[in-house]
Amino acid sequence: MTARQSGVRTSPEVEAEVVRLVREGQTRGQVAKTVGVHPQTVSRIVRDTEGLEFARTGSSSSGTPEAMAKARGVRSEYARNRRAVLSDRILDATEKTLDLLDTCTDPRNRQFLSQSLRNHTTAYADLTAQDAKAAPDLTVVVSMFDRLTAGVEAYVAAAGPARPGLIQD
Repeated sequence: MTARQSGVRTSPEVEAEVVRLVREGQTRGQVAKTVGVHPQTVSRIVRDTEGLEFARTGSSSSGTPEAMAKARGVRSEYARNRRAVLSDRILDATEKTLDLLDTCTDPRNRQFLSQSLRNHTTAYADLTAQDAKAAPDLTVVVSMFDRLTAGVEAYVAAAGPARPGLIQD
């Protein structure tokens, strides 16, 4: 039977010490070992203390809302940078596919390349949509994408309709 089930509450002194240690950035296990309580007790105290969370960016971060906002900002920036790298790779692949489409004469291969272009533009749109919504200063990226999409659609339209018997959408 746990202390909580038996009706015994953690003393206010222990709870205050747990809060202090969590704000210093210690992990749940470190706090439990230092104070001499079960890790679930530490979790309960943190959960029941308004505005207190465990640090998620290392031992130097405190569990205050400001520190957690900063940690979320770091994670958001990392994700944004990863999406930017992936977006660049998709644009590079799109350019290569367009170059292949310029030299391709086989109708079946042209159809496959056209489908690949469509997939590239869809993937790029999906990847950049989150950043475009979050940051209005990314309208340049969105307009570049719009220009690329318009160029691809014009190129595919100029290629003419596919012959009967080819893979159709």
